[in-house]
Amino acid sequence: MKIMRHSFKIIVIAFILLIGISNAVSSQSTIIWIVRHAEKDTSAANKRDPELTEIGKQRALDLAAYLKGQEPNMIFSTNTKRTRQTAAHFTAKVNTYDPSLIKEFAQRLIDFQKGKTILIVGHSNTVLETIEALGGARPVPQLVDDDYDYIFKIILSQDGGVVTKAFHYGAKHHIEND
Repeated sequence: MKIMRHSFKIIVIAFILLIGISNAVSSQSTIIWIVRHAEKDTSAANKRDPELTEIGKQRALDLAAYLKGQEPNMIFSTNTKRTRQTAAHFTAKVNTYDPSLIKEFAQRLIDFQKGKTILIVGHSNTVLETIEALGGARPVPQLVDDDYDYIFKIILSQDGGVVTKAFHYGAKHHIEND
């Protein structure tokens, strides 16, 4: 009888721990990092799919260093060399997304990637739109053609809250006026 009570206590404690772990996992926030691809080669203006410049390749390394310890579980990139090269220094597989379907893509992330850390590599004309599609506010009014050093962190909480933060990584591209 004493052994049965002891076994029952162990089972109850194990069950309570499993419920606690399950609730902790399901209540985790989703972290989404969004960047524009690094510096591209513009020497041949008619090139359809340019690669990164040497400076851009260094920025891709800087991105991996910036996210060290926060490595993404999933990476999404448009189907261009420059976005794939920007994401090349991570161990997670690089998946392709269609930037013309940003709202649908964002909804799939919200619905199915809870609790994950995700990196999205896009373009100057899709980064802020992706933040908005995820429910965040634009942290900067616009990105221009030579904005390469921004990295945006979007935190999606389980209760539907969205926090958006803007940071810089790698060599600073602009000197801001104070």
